[in-house]
Amino acid sequence: METVLENKTTSPKLPSGYYTSKLGKIAYWIEGKGKPIFLLHSAGHDHNDFESILPSLSEKYKVISLDWPGHGLSENPQPATSASAVEYAEILPDLVAQLAPEGGIFIGNSLGGFASMNLALKKPELVKGLVIVDSGGLNDPDWITKSFAGLKSKVWFTGLVWNIFPNHYIKIRNKYTESILTRIKERENVEGSKEVNASIWKSFLDERHDLREKVSQIQAPTLIVWGEYDPVIDPKLALRLHEKVKGSKLAYLKTGHVPFAENPKEFLKVTLPFLDSI
Repeated sequence: METVLENKTTSPKLPSGYYTSKLGKIAYWIEGKGKPIFLLHSAGHDHNDFESILPSLSEKYKVISLDWPGHGLSENPQPATSASAVEYAEILPDLVAQLAPEGGIFIGNSLGGFASMNLALKKPELVKGLVIVDSGGLNDPDWITKSFAGLKSKVWFTGLVWNIFPNHYIKIRNKYTESILTRIKERENVEGSKEVNASIWKSFLDERHDLREKVSQIQAPTLIVWGEYDPVIDPKLALRLHEKVKGSKLAYLKTGHVPFAENPKEFLKVTLPFLDSI
């Protein structure tokens, strides 16, 4: 099945600026005016993941997207093996305070979802709303999770499955997902990329990455959007998150791990009304 949209991104190729963090310079892009919305991508991806929904969002909102350290146009952390989902989440509060002191709404996918929820827990005054998409930080530490994360923390294995893995978890092919897969393939030979990705996967086993019990403390308005066919993060975890976050809304889409790129129309159909309600 395939979704084809004619909208094209208006995002500039060059960053709007760079935020200097302890992990290096982070590239960010700003589009539109209005209430701030931050777009936070998954490990191994970049800010362009959201090109399918950017035009619609930027019509009404100030949309801020970024490349995590060691991704896209952002600098690699030094050393590259210091990359960590937990450390990425820790630099987010100061970045948000600089770019949107009043706070904003966060749309976070996978690693970006973990960072968004972590921010809502630690700096709730900065989070006006959450759209959590196929998020990390929720897996049970069972042998399957530990085994795969352990393998992915090895540079040789990450290199071995570099292109196989995203082709597995993206279930719908269209111009947006093909673009994602092309960028991932091109990133393979960028210095430090495999080390960064392997180190991030190692950090998924860090106890600080485990938000399973903490999420019940989230107070921000929350929409949970999950790909029904996501093979990486069990769709059942979306229901568990929904049950723990008071007042949250839940929507399943017939996609894989990246719903907003795989089926932008359906993603916007459930997301725009939620954003407007905040």
